[in-house]
Amino acid sequence: MATLKEPVERLESELAELREAVRGDRSKDWRRAVEKYAGDADLQAVFAEAMKLRETDRERARAGRERNGSLGAGSTRQPVR
Repeated sequence: MATLKEPVERLESELAELREAVRGDRSKDWRRAVEKYAGDADLQAVFAEAMKLRETDRERARAGRERNGSLGAGSTRQPVR
């Protein structure tokens, strides 16, 4: 009859292998992507353009709220006039 010791040792070994596999695979780590492209001028230009577009969207949303007299969903404050 098998003892409990053998399956526990096998599980401990498998767990150690899995932990090493998880620690060793950093290919999807977001910090690596940041490091890889940190000095990429083309990518920085894309990000700058994206930020400009986002700010334009924010300004349109603010203007729409001002025209409609609302401060956004769920607001209980009265608009400033």
